Amino acid sequence: MEPPHPSDTSASASKDAVELEPSMSPVSSVPLPALEDEDDEDVWETVNPKSQVMSGRFILAQLVMFVCITVLLIASLTIRNLRNIVIWHVHLWGWCLLMWAIFCGKLATDWSIALLVFLIDKTYLPEKKVFYLLFASKNSAAVFAWLCLVILAWVLLINHGVKCSRHTTKILNRVTRALLSCLIGAALWLIKSVLITSLAVSFQHKKFFNRMHDYFFQHYVIRQLSRPVVPSLKVDIEKLIKMKLDKVFPWKIINPAYSLRDKEMTDGQEAKDAAKKIFKDVAQSGSQFIEKDDLLRFMPKERVEKFLAFFPRAKETGKIGKSLFKSWLVNVRRERKSVIRAFSDKKTCIDKLDKLASALFLVVIIILGLLLTGLLTTPVQIFISSQLLLLEFIFGNAAKDLFEAIVFVFVKHPFDVSDRCLVDGDELEVEEMNIVTTVFLTKDGEKKSYPNSVLASKPISNYSRSENMSESLEFVVDFSTSVESLEALTNKIREYIERKPKHWHRDHSVEFKEIAEVDKSKVLKMALHVTHTWNFQEAKERTKRRSELVLELKKIFEELHLK
Repeated sequence: MEPPHPSDTSASASKDAVELEPSMSPVSSVPLPALEDEDDEDVWETVNPKSQVMSGRFILAQLVMFVCITVLLIASLTIRNLRNIVIWHVHLWGWCLLMWAIFCGKLATDWSIALLVFLIDKTYLPEKKVFYLLFASKNSAAVFAWLCLVILAWVLLINHGVKCSRHTTKILNRVTRALLSCLIGAALWLIKSVLITSLAVSFQHKKFFNRMHDYFFQHYVIRQLSRPVVPSLKVDIEKLIKMKLDKVFPWKIINPAYSLRDKEMTDGQEAKDAAKKIFKDVAQSGSQFIEKDDLLRFMPKERVEKFLAFFPRAKETGKIGKSLFKSWLVNVRRERKSVIRAFSDKKTCIDKLDKLASALFLVVIIILGLLLTGLLTTPVQIFISSQLLLLEFIFGNAAKDLFEAIVFVFVKHPFDVSDRCLVDGDELEVEEMNIVTTVFLTKDGEKKSYPNSVLASKPISNYSRSENMSESLEFVVDFSTSVESLEALTNKIREYIERKPKHWHRDHSVEFKEIAEVDKSKVLKMALHVTHTWNFQEAKERTKRRSELVLELKKIFEELHLK
């Protein structure tokens, strides 16, 4: 089962979402970076009111039965006339215990596991994933514990506590075997839930939740900087920032209540306009920097220090420049869309894998149930074997490809949604991830779908996971160019790169490759090797920087009269 699913949450999760919404309402005219709301709708699933009503009625019925059976049990143990009542060689209190286990055991196990989750929630655990695993598997664990209670009551009170005929004993043994098969099925289902949850945790925990927590904090900063200066203002969003990483569940984060809905931003230009407005309101009049003291008017000291950590240089100087702040806000907008898409596709992959595992475990449970109850006779075995052979003949290759695709997605996992990759020499952006296929987006907007079993055998370069990447520009100059002019060329290139520390690293090289002949004229082939301050994940920014560098080279050639 997929752990971060809203339908598995308690009513308190929905209540938290409702309570937080008013605190996130617009309080300033500053346009903030909201993305398309349809992305939220793909992720957030609202709870069906009818299902809530039915669930409430079912719990109420369980409570009524719990009270009635408990009262009858106490009466059968304390009142002499009721204590001596025997039905089918079983005392009345024994039947009460059995009925209590059947009709009220599920409610009792739910309460017990809820209490266990609460105690773990309030207790420090060295292994933080335990809380997440327990919360996600609590329903399966409750069913398993309930069946244990039922079988225990049945075996002690009925099966071994009653003297009866051989025919009746045979029937009771069959009922016992049926209950045991149900218990084994519940145990296998619990194992399946734990395995799927563990996979989801390892698949999402380290990278996805950290990204989500960082985005959530940056969202908080934007909200605070967009508010009037009210030091005593209490913001409910701080509660989630203080929470442990394991407690920041996706349904509490990707919630329409948290969406920045002041003004929907469709491009980066609107984010830049918002950055200018916020910068003007936060910074001192006429200042070109947002200083630490300015931020302290909106946030406590520990929040300010954490915010400055997003700007390595600002952490040392305590100042944030206008261009740096603008870039940060644009990146926050971009990151929000990326995280939501990544969560949606990861959740889809986990859900599909859970369905496949559920089908497989269901077949195993049915076979084990037939075996334990003695219904797996020779004709039934022959029928099941023939059907399995037929399925293997028809779907054998598909099952092999599916297994390779699962290993590719969950074990190799070479990319996430929105990552820019190089596949077969083509630069592609990951648009959608499924278990069987992955959809890529080309530069011109064309969608390409690759089977994951095919991608598993291809070399894939992931720009997003790469370090700062290099760029090379090749050009030629006339062979008659003097050495002094070439030295002037390298000096001007160095000066330009040093003027752009946010775009290029200072370490670069100008290579004199070879002397060649072009159109019966000798030329000197040269190459400029530079290193970006980031990778090639942002293709538009890379193209922009490269174009500026080419134009600068052209200006230098014109200044030095180089050909």
